[in-house]
Amino acid sequence: MLYIYKGKRKGMLVLGFLGMALFACGDVLLQSFSNDGTAILLMLNTAIRDMPMGRLYVTLLTGIIATPWMYLGLCGMDSCLRNTLGNAKGKMYRCFQIGALMAALSFFAAHSVCTVLEMSIKQALVSGASPETIEGLYRAPFLLSFVATNLWVTISEGCLSVAYIYYVLKKVFSLPRVAILLNTAGITILFHIAGGLLSRITGNALFSLLAKAGPSLGMGMMFLAVAQCADRN
Repeated sequence: MLYIYKGKRKGMLVLGFLGMALFACGDVLLQSFSNDGTAILLMLNTAIRDMPMGRLYVTLLTGIIATPWMYLGLCGMDSCLRNTLGNAKGKMYRCFQIGALMAALSFFAAHSVCTVLEMSIKQALVSGASPETIEGLYRAPFLLSFVATNLWVTISEGCLSVAYIYYVLKKVFSLPRVAILLNTAGITILFHIAGGLLSRITGNALFSLLAKAGPSLGMGMMFLAVAQCADRN
């Protein structure tokens, strides 16, 4: 990965946070609460017949812009670790590297695959294809693409979260212990709980979108946390 010199690391990490915020926006834009749609999309609680195509174009664009920003954030984090650990990197650093190298590809792949599939299904619906026809044609590619890309994302998120938590607890990153929550796993769990509670209290399903934004914002919050100690690492 690119080595970022100390004076520029904080800026790269903040840029990484902005990239993940864009990914989160794209994740939210993919969702719809319309009751109109096809059975295949109910797996994601999503319906797209009435979804404006422009929304999907914007979603794809967010992924294109966010990917290099996320990569620069990962480079900033990697540079902090290389500077602090020196030659004593160990297995946890390799865990971080695996997650970082997978992340730049996996986030954009999952983002773009879901967006393009929704575009294709929407066009088929608009062209007059029946939900039954779409179900038969798209179920296999949808499931294969969805499972493969999300498994890849989950592995990369897991590697990065485990490494980050380890380095916070070991004081490699000069952060308070509560900062272990600022990663994809911690923020996703918190957002799931908050979204579920707010949806029940208000009766508004819109709050469930918090859970959709959790993984991307979790990595973004990790970048922000590391940015706080970038000048010391």
